[in-house]
Parts: sequence; structure tokens; C-alpha cells
Amino acid sequence: MNTLEETTGRSLASRFKHRFMYALIAMGGRQAAYWFLYPLVWIYCLHKSVRNKSRAYIERRFSPTTKSAFWKHTFRLNVTFGKTLVDRAALGILGKATFITDDTARRTCEELIKQGKGVLMLTAHVGCWQSAVNCMEFLHTPMHVLYYRNPRDNDKTVAEHRGKQAPFSFINPAGPLGGVPEMMSALRRGEIVCAMADRVFGQPKNSVEVHFLGGTVRVPYSFYRLAAVTGAPVVVAFFPWEGKGKLSAWVCPPIYVEDQGADKAGYQPYAQRFIDALAQFCIKYPYQFFNYFDWWEQYATRDDRRSQTTDCREY
Repeated sequence: MNTLEETTGRSLASRFKHRFMYALIAMGGRQAAYWFLYPLVWIYCLHKSVRNKSRAYIERRFSPTTKSAFWKHTFRLNVTFGKTLVDRAALGILGKATFITDDTARRTCEELIKQGKGVLMLTAHVGCWQSAVNCMEFLHTPMHVLYYRNPRDNDKTVAEHRGKQAPFSFINPAGPLGGVPEMMSALRRGEIVCAMADRVFGQPKNSVEVHFLGGTVRVPYSFYRLAAVTGAPVVVAFFPWEGKGKLSAWVCPPIYVEDQGADKAGYQPYAQRFIDALAQFCIKYPYQFFNYFDWWEQYATRDDRRSQTTDCREY
């Protein structure tokens, strides 16, 4: 699978359609844009190519037995995705969002930061991750986001809507050595690095196999090796959409990775813990998984293994 072509944020809508939605948000707020989403998504879902993008997940998560059931799940998934995009744009255009956290989540992050080893925050293409990274100034620590900007992406970032600098810096995984030197330097300065740990950027050899929703998928293992080398704790966090202009934090206890050297198999259990947490998220928020490709392609061996329970708390 070519990650660069299919799994890195290529826009489905044209630049004009994006600008139309931005204008609608500016004039009518989120609600006007939400209402427009319904007929728009309905039209998109009429296209088989669009339905096929989420087919693998829909079939594994819901096991629909009729075409109408499959279409309903697809429609709900895409509407939810659309609302997260509207809210991200509204955060930049209107400057409004409610990030629901509690003192426990904040204290956990603050205590980890005080250790001086940095924090490696791993998340996935679920919920409102792009809005969340713009709402973490309360941690008072420099943040760096590993992010590839697809040239075909017509969507504006929150900072571009605001016309000011983002509250974090980008690290390009397409750069030399995949951005590893920049991530390592940031962690050694005691800063936060946020990365998406559910997609392999590059060759399959840079990944390990894990079990997810009854099949086998591949995820990168380099993050866990990076954590082992730097001593940085790994925090698995997802940011579910909770309604109009609202998002929350789903945070797991920190993971401390033991150095396994160059043996990537030694990091597989840590990757599996990440995926088990992701599976739990998909159980509670089934319409907030936004990997629009067949993740199980080429690794579709059936597996009846039940994911181990990971102690995650929703804040």
C-alpha cells in the first residue's frame, strides 16, 4: 500500500467547496454548516468509490447484513467526520471550542512533563485530533506534531484560518530520516511530541503486525524505540467529538518502553497496547474512526483473539 497516495489527507472536495463551507461557517456558524453536511454527505455516499473507502472498517465493526444497513453506517460515519472538520474550521474562523478535560488528566500530563524526559503522545486518525492539538496551551510546554501535508489537501489548518502561528511546530515525516532527529531533540529538551501511530509512512519493513477488529494490520514501531532511547513516557490519547463545538480527551496511563535494541519484534507488545486502546475507543465511538482505506489489505488473516483490556480513562 502506498501511504503517500492513499492515506495522508488528500482532500475529496475541491478548493471551491472548501471555501464555500468556510463562508457558511463565518456567516451562519457551525449549525448552518452541519445542516448543509447532510445532503452533501448523502450525495457523496451515492458514489461507490466513496462508500468503498470505509467499507473495510464498516464491515468489521458493524457486520451489516443488508445494503441499507451498510449505507446507514457509512452515512453516519461520514457525517460525523464532516462535523469534526466543520468544528476544526470553526475553531480557526470563529475562535470557539470547548475542550472537556478534568484535573486528573491535566495533573497526569503536568507530572510527566516535570520528569524532564519529554512526552511522546501517540494518537490516531479518530475523533478531533486536529482540533485538540490547537487546544493544549494549558500544558505550557512546547509541542511538536509529526504531520505530512499532502499537496492535494485543500483544507486549511486552524492557524491558517486565524492568520497567526500555530501553538505548535510541525515535523515533516517525509524529511531526512523521517523526522526522527527532530523528535529526539524535542524529547531531550523535555518537550511534547505528538504523532499518529496508526499509519505506516513508508515501507512495511518499518512496521510490526498487530491485531485489530478480528484481523491483522501494520503499525509503525519506531515511536516505541524512540521512547526507549530517550526515556520519554508514551501517552496514548484520543480526542472524541462530543457534540457541537465540543471535544474531550480519552487518556491511557503512561507507558514506559524498555529498550529492545534493533529487534523490532520486541516493540510489538507496545504497539499492540496502543491498538487495544484504539479498539476500545471504536467500541464507544464507532462513528469516529477516520482511516479511509482498507487497513487490513494484505494482512487479512482472521483472528479470534480478544484484545487485552487496557485501562483507559475518559476525561
